Amino acid sequence: MNDYEKVLKALSERSSRSKGLLSILDMELSLPNIPMPTAGGEVFWNTIVQCNGWKLQQNMITHHARILDDNNFRIAWGTINGMMKAMKRMALSLQDFDEPEKTSVEKEQLMDELQKAKELLEVRAITEDEYTSIKKRILRQLV
Repeated sequence: MNDYEKVLKALSERSSRSKGLLSILDMELSLPNIPMPTAGGEVFWNTIVQCNGWKLQQNMITHHARILDDNNFRIAWGTINGMMKAMKRMALSLQDFDEPEKTSVEKEQLMDELQKAKELLEVRAITEDEYTSIKKRILRQLV
C-alpha cells in the first residue's frame, strides 16, 4: 500500500486521526471546500489512487485534483501539486502516529542489552565487529 492509499484509508476511518488529516488539507490547500455530492468522476476525471471507496482524482481538462469520500462527496480540491504536497504531509503525519515512542521499560531493556554486549567484548567473548554490529542495531531501535 503506497502513502496515498494509506492516507485515503485513514481518512475513510472517520476517526479523530482522520479529522487531524483533514485539518492538514485545510492548511495546505487554501481553496475553500463545501462538501458536495459529485457524480463520482465518471466523466473527465482520472482516478490517481483509490482506497476503501475514497479517491484522489485529477480532472483531464483543468488538471486540478480533488478527494472524494466513499459517498462521492468532494472533501477537498486544489492544484495537483498542492494536493500531492498535502497528501505527503498527511502520510508523514500517519507515520508519526503509527510509530509509538519506545517506553522507558523498552529503552531500559535495550540499554541493558548494550551493557551486556560491552561486558562480553571486555572479556573477549565477542569480537569488536560483533559488538559494533550489536551497538548499531540497538541504537537504531532506540531512535
